[in-house]
Amino acid sequence: MARYVIGIDLGTTNSALAYVDTTESSADAPAAVHVFAIPQVVGLNEVAERSTLPSFLYVAGEKEFPAGSLDLPWRKKADRAVGLFARDQGAKVPGRLIGSAKSWLCHPGVDRRSPLLPWATTAELAKVSPVEATAAYLQHLKDAWNAAHAGKSGEGALEHQEVFLTVPASFDPIARELTVEAAKLAGLDQVTLIEEPQAAFYAWLAARGE
Repeated sequence: MARYVIGIDLGTTNSALAYVDTTESSADAPAAVHVFAIPQVVGLNEVAERSTLPSFLYVAGEKEFPAGSLDLPWRKKADRAVGLFARDQGAKVPGRLIGSAKSWLCHPGVDRRSPLLPWATTAELAKVSPVEATAAYLQHLKDAWNAAHAGKSGEGALEHQEVFLTVPASFDPIARELTVEAAKLAGLDQVTLIEEPQAAFYAWLAARGE
């Protein structure tokens, strides 16, 4: 049985991860829900924790930044950033910013597995597909979680937990399938999709208590 039950809100603008540690539950009270503070690049050579992860991917140009300035504790020689720095730097250099990947997943007018993002750019860079961009956000969440909770045995790794992933109620079967595909690309082979209104209702029930 998994120790943690994890919920990931894969948002268009921000993503978040909350969890329950089942070892904290008792006969008298359920385990508390915790919000995971997500380490991310917030500035060059600066990593800090935030309660949310902005859903943006910035693809850095060659020699755009000093070597190692986008590194994370679990990733060295990084040439891209996910999160706060990606969003802020992308406002300055929009041709290298990938955003709204979630919206692209449900866009029927494009091949969502094809490398087409950033959509409007003159920069010479390797583009990624909406599925790959979504996977990048999930990969960041997974790596951040594992750095904090996996442990030496790896038993606490995110890929070994019970993971629920929210999707909009408007997502059609193809968009849902692509979301699961993105999760698998990030190494999350077993996820349960929950529609956002249903997740919100569960949150309301938890807040109401008995």
